[in-house]
Amino acid sequence: MKTIFKQSIIAAAALFAAAGTAQACSTLIIGKALSETGNIIVAHNEDNGGRLFNLQHYVPSAKHKDGEMIKFEKNAAAIPQVKETLGFYWTQTFVPDGASFADGFFNDAGVAIATNWCGEIFDADRMEVKDGGIGYGIRRIVAERAHSAREAVEIATKLLEEYGYFHDGRTYTFADANEAWQLAIHQGNSWAAHKIADDEVIYIPNVFTMDKVDLKDTERWMVEPGQVERATKDGRFDPKKDRYFNWRKIVAPESIRAERWNANRNVIAWKFLTGTEMNDPEQFPYSVKTAKKLGVKDAMTLLRLHEDTIGEEQQLYHSASEGICRTTSHDSIVYNLTKDPTLTEAWKTVGRPCQSVYVPLYPLAGPAKGTAFLDGATATKEHFAGTPAMFDFRAEFTPHSVFSAGTNAIDYLRGDEIAKRTALIEKVEAEFLKERSAITAKAAKLQDEERRAFLHDYNQKAYDKVLKLMEAENARLMPMKVEILAKTVKADAEDLVEMVLLGSKNHAVKGSNMKATRAGMSANQLNSTRQFSGFAPAESMTYKDVNGDGIEDVVFAFKAKDLAKGAVPGALMDLWLYTQVNGHRVVGFDVVPVETKEVKTGESRDGKHLL
Repeated sequence: MKTIFKQSIIAAAALFAAAGTAQACSTLIIGKALSETGNIIVAHNEDNGGRLFNLQHYVPSAKHKDGEMIKFEKNAAAIPQVKETLGFYWTQTFVPDGASFADGFFNDAGVAIATNWCGEIFDADRMEVKDGGIGYGIRRIVAERAHSAREAVEIATKLLEEYGYFHDGRTYTFADANEAWQLAIHQGNSWAAHKIADDEVIYIPNVFTMDKVDLKDTERWMVEPGQVERATKDGRFDPKKDRYFNWRKIVAPESIRAERWNANRNVIAWKFLTGTEMNDPEQFPYSVKTAKKLGVKDAMTLLRLHEDTIGEEQQLYHSASEGICRTTSHDSIVYNLTKDPTLTEAWKTVGRPCQSVYVPLYPLAGPAKGTAFLDGATATKEHFAGTPAMFDFRAEFTPHSVFSAGTNAIDYLRGDEIAKRTALIEKVEAEFLKERSAITAKAAKLQDEERRAFLHDYNQKAYDKVLKLMEAENARLMPMKVEILAKTVKADAEDLVEMVLLGSKNHAVKGSNMKATRAGMSANQLNSTRQFSGFAPAESMTYKDVNGDGIEDVVFAFKAKDLAKGAVPGALMDLWLYTQVNGHRVVGFDVVPVETKEVKTGESRDGKHLL
């Protein structure tokens, strides 16, 4: 049954709410001829806000029963499963309402998948979709089935032809050791695909960038036939006069290309890649041939770039950033794609890239313990379920409890902490970069399970090394203990909730500044422009010995609904205290259940108790 997209407003709104539109992502592709490694390099920043966990999984290959159907979003189409699926590495963006457009993959055949939201298309171009259309299914199905980047394009375009894309638009990057392709998708069944040349470097933020689409070059360009016909009919393309099919102008308004949060990143990226500052959004290139070869370190550097100034007058370091790296940059990865997928080298942060170490990883050997709290099957089942208890703070889930916590602390503390973290990152990454080729060479001499075990052991040791460093850093950054003096926080109540900053022999609390004190969620779990003033202000401040150790503590009170702003009702949340003592910034957090009248801790949103 076909549903008209423009008439399905309610269903579409529900789908969009679950879509997780990653509106600040960046992707860099370096062709093998311009790569220092001689391999295609794909690098990607994933940006999202809200209560968010970034999990890593390896999902093994599987066989499926005849007639099995797969369905992801509630209102999306159900799709027949194939008899056998490939195994894949999965970096999952796990949010309460489900993320349709944020996850990244690298499968057993060596196909890497990354995407960029490219929305705000012309309303007149919206098309019908079948049974709700497809969204998340494209990336997941490609991960399960594609044996090459070219086949990934074929699989995706067949799905588009059958079901139609329910969201505005997106550019998918599919790459293997031989080829890299980009597939730009406009809502419905409109798309253009490009095979990236070996001597091309491409950077893309969240806007369609394909311009010089050569309809005669069918080896490197593919365009959905109806798209050309529609553009000709609408007067946006004249096949007799126009040398190229300018995809980005045909499918999206100029205003989206000029928006600051897109244009700023283009200016920064192209200046880094070419040495030339470009400021006209209509002149930003789709690709360039760089004067020098680029390597893994260059890709890392680009993904960490900010504007020249990053909100120095703001209270939180990234609060004004609209650069490539920003508050919502929660997952960054660089792939060096080798012919043997088991030897493909990845570098991944588990936090904002400018404040996090790129930890070496062999994706198909399986990620380190502690990078997920769900197995792949449960993570798939829960991806769009939104069970509140799944978003509990877990001390053993270190990407959030250690890495994300550390970047949040630095964003508030600022001062020389940014420089200290940068120096630490450079030292650790230099060590990893120096040893990496030897590790890969040693693994190449091993076979099958022996190789996998060796590389998995390396994944674990590398992660544990960085984890230990970050735990020590967090202890240094947050030496004072914070406690919430409430059994629960009611997110829909005016009640006051007390948070105490405990004094100690080494850290006195006298001289605390109530006016400078705020509390709430971690800043990097909200959005890229939330100002410090948006957090809950302290309603009162009292000095007293709370824990009976004979040392004075300071107690701040906050309105519950302000303190829990952005929290997930029904989950155990980490809530943060940001304050000053004698002019010095102090930060820390405690964990507490957050509830509402409708949603209690330990229950699902429909009121049924969890198993």
